[in-house]
Amino acid sequence: MMRAYMDAFGLVFGAFDFGLDADERPRMYECNPNGQCAFCGDTITEQIATALAGHLQHTGEAP
Repeated sequence: MMRAYMDAFGLVFGAFDFGLDADERPRMYECNPNGQCAFCGDTITEQIATALAGHLQHTGEAP
């Protein structure tokens, strides 16, 4: 479902928000252009930011 959403809008990155409804079924709320990773700690946040920047920099290039 997320891949189809991103493909439909031509996105290479999206930070999705999810939750559970009253019946405990998962629901997607929204897709944000940037995610908040501060709760992960500095070391992990830096690794996430570096990986994302590398991916965005090389998007569209042949592997």
